[in-house]
Amino acid sequence: MKISLDGALEFEFFELEDVKKAEQFAENIDGVIYSWKVIGYSNWLEKRLSVADVLGLAVLPKGLSDWIDLHDDVGN
Repeated sequence: MKISLDGALEFEFFELEDVKKAEQFAENIDGVIYSWKVIGYSNWLEKRLSVADVLGLAVLPKGLSDWIDLHDDVGN
C-alpha cells in the first residue's frame, strides 16, 4: 500500500508478515527497507529490519538518512 506523509515523503508500506514481499519490492526498485518504529506517541523510520516496536515496513529509495522522523501521534 502506498503511503504519503504531508506530500513530502511517499513510500510503499508492508505489514511485518509480508517481509519477503517488502524485500522483493525493495530489490525491484533498488530501494531500502526501513522499519516504522513506534514507542508511545513517537513515530520514525529506521533503516534496518526490526520486529521490536514496529508498526510495519517501508521501502524507500537509497541514499536517505538512517533515521527519518515522522509526526508523532496526538494523545487523547
